[in-house]
Amino acid sequence: MVKTVFLGSNPKNMKTLFFIFLISAFISGCAGKSSETDKTAQSATTTVANKTVTLAIEGMTCSGCENTIQEVVTKIPGITEIKASHLDSTAVVSFDSTKTSVSAIGDAITEAGYDFKGEK
Repeated sequence: MVKTVFLGSNPKNMKTLFFIFLISAFISGCAGKSSETDKTAQSATTTVANKTVTLAIEGMTCSGCENTIQEVVTKIPGITEIKASHLDSTAVVSFDSTKTSVSAIGDAITEAGYDFKGEK
């Protein structure tokens, strides 16, 4: 005579199945957290070095000059923000110092026809 036994019909087997389920859920949860940690560590290594400087610029006479300087500087890789003021003869520039420098920004301003005087 052949006896068929289902795993779910015996309380002891049910406990074993439940235990296996808990272990696999725990392992899956740990694997997910590990990859989350890896992503956090990876983003930490790609952190940018933000820097904000105020630059002295001569030759701006109107808002059109401000716009020209803002357009030219914005094209430089690593620039995150710029605000030029013809009234103050300045530009406040925020940038990633691992991608560009004050010198490169000054070169772009000079090429646009304005007199870059350096950091204020």
